[in-house]
Amino acid sequence: MPYAVELGLDDRAAAVVRRLWHDLEDAGIVYMARSGARPHVSIGIWDSLDRDAAAAELTRFAAETTPLPITLASVGFFPQVAIFLAPTVTSALLDLQAGLHARLSRVGAAPWEHYRPGAWVPHCTLATDFTAEQFPRALEIARRVALPVACRLVEIGIVEFRPVKQLVSRVLGGP
Repeated sequence: MPYAVELGLDDRAAAVVRRLWHDLEDAGIVYMARSGARPHVSIGIWDSLDRDAAAAELTRFAAETTPLPITLASVGFFPQVAIFLAPTVTSALLDLQAGLHARLSRVGAAPWEHYRPGAWVPHCTLATDFTAEQFPRALEIARRVALPVACRLVEIGIVEFRPVKQLVSRVLGGP
């Protein structure tokens, strides 16, 4: 199973995302609400990862990295794949993602191409695993959010997925 490294949203922003997940679930688009995932921005996915070495690296990274303010500024989608909230892209966000990739390159194998620095599109997934017929309704629900949503990325973690299983979680700026 692949491994994702995710940046967790602060509680207020996470509540906004969870509310949208539940509205989508009520419309029959259930994956995110039932997945066990936490509201997040994925910054990398690897097919394999030395879990112990990655956890140690994340612990060091989290201690050195302060929470990052971001703004969820728009609704976007990857055709036939996902609907998401897109943060405003900043140099701080891109630098954080590139720095983490450089650090994990020693402990991860087969990084997914569309998550590599320079190709990555930052996003917070609202809906995935929907049919073409469900897409307009999912987009309508996603557009209910009052944008922009100012928030902070406050933790970093590793999940194994499908099914989602949280393996590591570290607070940014923590011990």
